[in-house]
Amino acid sequence: MPSERIQRQIDRLLDEAEAAAAEKNWAYVADCARKVLAVDAGNEDATAFLSMAEGQEPPPPTTASQPAAATPSAPPLPASFAGGRYAVRRFLGEGGRKRVYLAHDEKLKRDVAVAVIKTDGLDT
Repeated sequence: MPSERIQRQIDRLLDEAEAAAAEKNWAYVADCARKVLAVDAGNEDATAFLSMAEGQEPPPPTTASQPAAATPSAPPLPASFAGGRYAVRRFLGEGGRKRVYLAHDEKLKRDVAVAVIKTDGLDT
């Protein structure tokens, strides 16, 4: 776990990433997220911001010697979450326990990342 001082820096960078995302400054969002992940590799917020930013930046051109990266196989795309407040735009990716979607918050009028906990295999 990061020290209190490092955690304050992580929080500041995540706040800056959030503000940059609201302005659609995807390069800065990605930069802030990468800085957080350099000191806290498992930070879920930074991972979501990086996924969101990479989804907005144009992909680098591929060459004959460089095959295009495979896109993650997405589960069926839900239309919305929270009674329609979050309109799902696309699937961003998934980890061991969560799926992350790019959604538009209809109330705040901005794009957000929504992480949904997977329930597959959980005891009921």
